[in-house]
Order: sequence, then structure tokens, then C-alpha cells
Amino acid sequence: MAEGMSSESVLKERTDGVVDVSSNVRAGKWQLWIGLVFSLGCLILALRDVDLGKIVVALQQVNLPIVVLAVISSEITILAKAARWRALLALRKMPSLPQAFSVLSIGMLVNSFAPGRIGELVRAFLLGEAAAESKVYILSTIVVEKTTDLVFLMLSVALLLPQMALPDWLTGPARALAITIVILVPVLLMVAWQSSLVLRVVGRIGNLIAPAWQIWLVQKTRLGLEGLQIIQSPRVLLSLLVWSVLIWIISVLTNYLVFGAMGMAQSGWAALLLLVVLQAGVAVPSSPGRIGVFQYLAVLALGVFGIDKELSFGYSVVLYLVVYVPIAIVGAYCLWRSRITWQKLTLAATVVSRPLREPK
Repeated sequence: MAEGMSSESVLKERTDGVVDVSSNVRAGKWQLWIGLVFSLGCLILALRDVDLGKIVVALQQVNLPIVVLAVISSEITILAKAARWRALLALRKMPSLPQAFSVLSIGMLVNSFAPGRIGELVRAFLLGEAAAESKVYILSTIVVEKTTDLVFLMLSVALLLPQMALPDWLTGPARALAITIVILVPVLLMVAWQSSLVLRVVGRIGNLIAPAWQIWLVQKTRLGLEGLQIIQSPRVLLSLLVWSVLIWIISVLTNYLVFGAMGMAQSGWAALLLLVVLQAGVAVPSSPGRIGVFQYLAVLALGVFGIDKELSFGYSVVLYLVVYVPIAIVGAYCLWRSRITWQKLTLAATVVSRPLREPK
């Protein structure tokens, strides 16, 4: 893994990306400040009319052995995601499970603690360099992965509907999610099954532009389409389905275990609703680590079941530690083991995004 990750020479060769890096840094600073303000506002809302003393009492009564089980459950979820991603890459050069887990852990670390969701670009770059594979191709498998997560998010909402009336603040986002899936899934299926038609259309469009751009456009389109070919493989689709169901079940189990650690007698439906709300909240701008937004969303979701804000906030603190501390520790270890600095990660995101914008 370390050999594949030693991409310092690759990054140094691409000095023409310095302008892009500086512009990304400026954009990142704006995202950081907006996220900090938003997170602070959410934290204030989460703590409004809350007795801090009761939160301390609730945290003092946490069952630590159950918390450890929840941490293990959270890490198993990441391992299952790595196995699913590995299955999506099976049509070409499939990485080892430790390699996929390491790259995924680094990407999750970047997504959790850096402004903007550049972790997916970092994943594509690191695995592309390690496996000598096309980064556009890898990105297309990540698109399938994220689309699958959206579908399962919508299925979770469908499962909740017979059990409860969705609160007003969740109804609007649920409708938007349904519309997104109704549009996105058929488009992906059409592109995957009609790849020859797509290439012909792109080729005709390419006739209207410079030859260098034409070659680049067709090449990148072909690589992206190759990543979507996994949709046509029944074996890969079955693996995708099985791993996604397992990921969702273990994620719900993690939430449920924290209920047990807090002494909260709640059903699996509460754990599922919490998962839906927190997953949807990933798109909300926030500070690095999502402190504030995470707590407010948890308090909001648990309020649907009549849980008081003190206990809900205490729960959100424990769940946050269960989810994000392992991401930080494991991701940092993978970075250290691969000899990758944070600066290199930012540059990697720029390098992998450049081929999406201009020909080499």
C-alpha cells in the first residue's frame, strides 16, 4: 500500500495546478467560515432551553462496554463499505480489501474534517495511483456507490412511513430525495445500457470543438462509461445489494447500541429515523467535524419520539464520539502509514479534478 501511495513525484510534476490549488484554498476558506457560522447556530439551537447539569448526569451514566460494542459496529460498517467498493471495481483491477479500506478511511477522514466533500476525489486519486488505474473510471464507481446510498435512504423513508407520520421538517427533503432518485437512477441506467449511443453523441459533439478537446472528451467519456458497466453485471449488482443491506443494518445497529449505552428504551425505528436524518444532513454545510449540525439533527430526530432535549443531546455526544473518533484515528493512521500529508491530499483533489475540466 505504501508503495502505491508514494505519489509525491506525481504531484510535484503537476505544478501547473498551482493556480487551481490557490483558488480551491480560497473557496475552502469561504466554505469553512460559512460552515462554522452555520454549525454554531445549530449548536445554539440544540442547547436552547437545555439544563447542562442534566446532560452531565446522563453522560455519567453511560454504559462503556456497550459504547465499545457500538464503536466496533461503526468500524465494521466502514469495512463493509470497503468490501462493497472493492466489488464495484471487480470488472477491472480489483484492489485488496486492506487497500480499499485504507483509501476509503482516508477519504472519509477528508470528508469529515475538511471543507467541501473532496474526499471522493481524494479516494479516486489515491486508489488510481496505487492500482495504476484510471481515476475517471474509479470516480464512476463512486457515483454508483453514492447513488445506491441515496436509493437505500429513500427505501428507509418508505419503511418509516407505515410506522409514523414524518415531521414537517423532514417531509420536504424526503420529497426532494425522491425526485432526485426518480431522475438520477433512470439516467444512470440509460447511460450504462446505451453506452454506444452515448459515445456516438459525444463524438458528434466533439466534432464541434478543437481536436485536443475532442480526443480528451471521448477518452474520458469512455473511461466513465466503463465504470458504469458494473450495472450490467448481475454478479456485481447482487454484491452491491447484499453489501448495501448489510451496511444499512449495521449502521442502524450502531445507533441502537448507543440507545442501550444511554439506558434509552427505544425501538429500531427510532434508530432508523436517526440514521436517515443524519445521512441526509451530510449535505448540510458545517464546520470541520460537523460539530453542532450533528448534535442539532440528532436532537431534532429524537424529539419526534418525545425524548427530552437533555437526554437527546447527551446521546448525540456519545454517538458523535462513536462515529467520528474512529474515523479520525483510523484515517490518520492510514495517512501516516502511507506517508501522505494533509497538503498532499488537497493537491491530490486538485490533480484528479483537473482531468475533468481540461485535456492534458
